[in-house]
Order: sequence, then structure tokens, then C-alpha cells
Amino acid sequence: MKKRTHVSCIIILFCILQSFVIDSTFGQDDSLVEKVLENHKETLKQKKVKNVLPDALKEFKESEIHAVLIQKDLTQLFANPEDLEEITDEIDEEFITLLKEDNGVQAIFNDADFLSLMQDKDAIAELARLIKADWLEFRIRNVHILPLLLIVVVCLLALGKGADWLVDEAVVLSSQWGLGKAVIGATIVSIGTTTPEAAVSVLSAIQGEPGLALGNAVGSIICDTGLILGLASLIAPLSFNRELASRLSNVQVSAGILLVLACFPWSSPVKVFTQGGTLYQGIGIVFVVLLGLYIWQSIRWAGSITSESETVTDEETEHKRSSTFVTLLKLIGSIAIVVVSAQILIPTVKTLAIRFNVPEEIVAATLVAFGTSLPELVTAITAVRRGHGELAVGNIIGADILNVLFVAGVSAAATPNGLQASGKFFQFLFPAMVIILIVFRIGVFVSGSQLKRPFGVVLVAIYILVTVLSYIFSVDMH
Repeated sequence: MKKRTHVSCIIILFCILQSFVIDSTFGQDDSLVEKVLENHKETLKQKKVKNVLPDALKEFKESEIHAVLIQKDLTQLFANPEDLEEITDEIDEEFITLLKEDNGVQAIFNDADFLSLMQDKDAIAELARLIKADWLEFRIRNVHILPLLLIVVVCLLALGKGADWLVDEAVVLSSQWGLGKAVIGATIVSIGTTTPEAAVSVLSAIQGEPGLALGNAVGSIICDTGLILGLASLIAPLSFNRELASRLSNVQVSAGILLVLACFPWSSPVKVFTQGGTLYQGIGIVFVVLLGLYIWQSIRWAGSITSESETVTDEETEHKRSSTFVTLLKLIGSIAIVVVSAQILIPTVKTLAIRFNVPEEIVAATLVAFGTSLPELVTAITAVRRGHGELAVGNIIGADILNVLFVAGVSAAATPNGLQASGKFFQFLFPAMVIILIVFRIGVFVSGSQLKRPFGVVLVAIYILVTVLSYIFSVDMH
């Protein structure tokens, strides 16, 4: 305990010292980036601008044309997009169209502060990041390091305590209802941890960014099954009822395959790797119906199976006498604490990482891709630590199924044109998702009543391989 205290003190002292010496444009209200954000805040709030402009700015920064641009009269160049097209074909056509048609974007590129900013690659990168940042990350961009550090500490404490309460109440509820912990984890807990992600995905789809929902669903399945379940089984072997886990895992694999088949362009299969396919609105509605059937069938299975791996403690027997309604409210409250803490923690840590000049690629590979699965991670690790491995297994299986039927299904159902699955989904993401689900299904089949550490190594290794390949082939995992 003393060692942990000493380490914490050293880290905090280091951050205090660093906060006085870091050289960054963050917090400088008179910086060119802040001036551009303030002068054009209404234009930069537009969804089409947030979707197109950051990527175009990154192309300016990363491509060879930056050297060409700074040697030219930028005012004249951006006033005539045709001239820009003549210089390079590296700039996205969607950006050229936006520049031609949107007066607000034209005003940005005629702003003297913006043209001065274009001379600095670091400033370009920062502007691109802040335009695309979510509301919290944008709000805390100028907050000093010490308050940010305090937010991180509070969120970590809330995450830990909330996860403890979540696991305790889930175990109590399983005892009160006479259902296995795996079923509680695969239904109520999973619904709670995926609902915020579903809400964000549906909102994005309605606002014209439908690809985000499908990317979130597939990326979360890969992370949940490979990384989180792998790490959990490395901490301790995960006990489960083999019959129930096999049935739920069959649904899990079937849901993943169903998603691929639903998105497949059956009318033009030869274009699957180039143009991709679509998860249509009607299919999304079918997925929502299947979600209800899944929950109903899971409860039926649990009622017909006696969980040999679970032992009822005196404490759980005592809790049986308490109110189920109160227990359910406590469970929902603890889920809310975990989810809200995670959603505040990720952008705060991301902001701190960028302040400390951590490369953007590292931030994307860890915090961004990992952020949506943090509630599942905390829940799984806490469940394992408290000896409820079946709850962890059920939570991850349920989260995977819900990412297909709930996140992707509701998002598609809410969008008239459905969710677009680009060629990269069929080239990389869908195969990676199906492979990792099948590997897990095989693991449940051969592992008896426990997922042991060697299998955890296999899952984590597959996740690392998929992540490395995604960066080699420039595939966004979320």
C-alpha cells in the first residue's frame, strides 16, 4: 500500500512540474488556432464541415503539397479551387466541392489568421483535431493540467467503485430472480453498458454520419472479445456453465455472421471489396425484433439450466429477502456511474496525452479505439477479481450480440438510407470480427467449464495482430 502511495505522489509531482514547462498551444487564448475557432465557430459547428475539413487539413499537413502551398499566394489559391486541383490530386474531391459551394468555408480560407496558421504543421494538426473533437474534449481544451489530473483521479475512483457496486448488485439480482450470473451479464448489464454507445450511434446516423455506427459496433466486438475477455482470463480462469455459455456463444457467432450477410451487396457481389454494401432500414428493424427474442430466449435457457459453477453465499441468501426493485435501481445507478465516468475519463486522458506530446497515432491506437469498451473492461475485471467469472463472460457475449442487434440494428432502423459498409469492412473488419468470434466459440467448446490463461493469451494475441494489421492497412477500428 505504501509503495502505491509513493508512486502516486511521484506521478502527481511529475505532472505538477511538467505543467509549468510544457510548450503547447493549448491554453493560449490568443493563439492562431483559438482565433480561427472563435472567428468561424458557426461554420465549424456544421456537420458537413466537421466531417470533411479535418481530413482535408490532415492531408495538407501530411502530403508533399504543404511545401508547395506555403510558397504560393494562398488567398488566390483557395479562392480558385480549380487551381488547387491542378497542383495536386491528393486533396479529397468532397473538400474541393465544399470549398466551392460553402461561403463559410471560403471565409475560413480567406482569413489572414488561418492563412498564417497554414504555415505551421503542428497548428494545422491541432485545428483539425479540435474541429472533430466531441463537446467535452473541446470544452476542456484550455483547462490547466492540474484540474485535468484531478478529473482523471475522480473518474478512476468512480469507475472502480461503480464497477464494485455493479458486480455486487448483478450477483444479488441473479440470486433474487433465480437466473445465472451469465444471463444477468448478457442482458441487463450489457444493455446498460451499450445503451450510451447506441444513443451516440443513432444520433450520428440521423445527423448524416451512418458509417460511425457500424464501425463502432464491429470495432467494439473485436475489442470486447479479443482484448477484454483475453485480459480477464489472464487475471484468473473464468468459470462458467458450459451448456449456457455454448448456447449464448452460438448466438454471438450467428449475430456476427448475420451482420456480414445483411451488409453483403447481393445484387453486385463483384463490387463487395470496392463499393461495399448497406445495412438497410428494414433489416435494422428485423435486428431490433431479434434483440427482443434474444433476451426472452436467454431467460428461458437460464431457467432450464442449473448453474453448477455458481455457489450461493450466505450474503447472497440474505439479499434474496431484499426488494428486487431496489436492487434493480441500484444496478442501473451503478451502470450509470461506470458509463458516465468512462465517457468523461477518455477525452480528459486524451487531452492530457496530447499536452504531453504523445504521438497522435498512439492516442488513436489506445484511448480512442479503446474508449467505447471501457465500461465492459472495468466490469469484467471487477467481476473476475471478486470471483464472478461467469458474469464477465456473460457481459462480453451479451455486449457482442447487442453491438449487432442493438447498436447497429437501432441505428439502421432510424436511418432511411441504412448504414453504409465500405469496402474496408469486407476487406478487413468483417473477417477479423468473424475470426475472433469463431476462435472464442472454439475456446468455449474445448475449455470445459473454465476459460484458462493460455486461451487468454491467444485472444489477446489475435487482438494485437488485428490492431497492428489495421494500422498497416490504414483501417479505422472504430
